[in-house]
Amino acid sequence: MVLFVCAQKANAQEQTPADISKKFFELYATKPMDAIDQLFGDVKKNKQVSDDITAIKKNLKVTIDQDGDYYGYEPITEKSIGTTLKLLSYMVKYDKQPVRFIFIFYKPKDAWKIYTFQFNTNLDDELNNAAGVDLLKENKQ
Repeated sequence: MVLFVCAQKANAQEQTPADISKKFFELYATKPMDAIDQLFGDVKKNKQVSDDITAIKKNLKVTIDQDGDYYGYEPITEKSIGTTLKLLSYMVKYDKQPVRFIFIFYKPKDAWKIYTFQFNTNLDDELNNAAGVDLLKENKQ
């Protein structure tokens, strides 16, 4: 019985990429910069990694300041390569424009960790390009 309890506790602590993203957005709603720190909390840091995190926070702050009020987020897509690399993409809703957040998670052994985080505001370009591709497909029929 003791082994079962310990195993159950260990499994309960394992977080999926979706769990990590959800936790990120819960904190992001009130403290965006703290959410970035939390996301990278388990990453081994060196000068380059620390500089990259600082740049992300600086650029994100500029975006937040320009885009107005935050209204939440919604998933865009989820992709995987094998069972150890997973991309989750979200549309983050602001008053002036949507912002896409892309999380890439890596599971080298037994726990998921953030591998790459990026954001951009070119969702409308992609939507327009997708519409053009759809029109080309229709014209061929």
